[in-house]
Amino acid sequence: MRDAASIQKEKKNRLRPTVFNARYYHLKELKRCTLMVINKYIATNPGKVLLDYGCGSMPYKPYFEPYLSKYIGADISENSAADIHLIDNKPDIPDDSVDFVLSTQVLEHVTDPELYLKESHRVLKKEGLLFLSTHGIWRYHPDPTDYWRWTGAGLKKILADNGFEVIDVYGVMGLASMGLLLFQDAFLYKIPGFVKIIFVPFMQIQMMLFDKVHTKKNKMKDSGVFLMVAKKR
Repeated sequence: MRDAASIQKEKKNRLRPTVFNARYYHLKELKRCTLMVINKYIATNPGKVLLDYGCGSMPYKPYFEPYLSKYIGADISENSAADIHLIDNKPDIPDDSVDFVLSTQVLEHVTDPELYLKESHRVLKKEGLLFLSTHGIWRYHPDPTDYWRWTGAGLKKILADNGFEVIDVYGVMGLASMGLLLFQDAFLYKIPGFVKIIFVPFMQIQMMLFDKVHTKKNKMKDSGVFLMVAKKR
């Protein structure tokens, strides 16, 4: 069971990372894209119900919640922060009962992505929206497992195969900046702590600079993270 202290620490690291955090630029960009989605799809359509499916520490809840009538966090039984726990990896929620499903960095960890997407489709109302972010390019990071990576086209296909129409795509970190992140990670645990204090901020600045060479169109194909908005068909 994850205790309250570890949950709060994870939430803080996601929302307010420092430049000494090896995920600083990634988290900064993911938050920026998430806020863009909120402003475009949630703030303009308030008073709805959202299910955070595989909610973890629910780091983005403070940004979504002001526009919602209800925010429901669903996760495995080990997560004490969840409002409801999954049964056989499924949320105990009626069909066609929520307006939005939020899925942040979950799909790469589930054993059966198609079941996960089918359940997301099931609980959504007609033309409800799924906000899904997952990895395209990333190092192995089990929590408690880590199975999948996608191209932009591959993620669109699995969403379409499970009843969704992708209506918006955001790419977080293009190939150049992701190459630098993987380079950083290859050495991160092999250098002493006093070197990391210099190495990590230096690499984060390089990622910011090199990410500028990629257009939005480039990032829709290859990215460290894809954030897709998909409508239930």
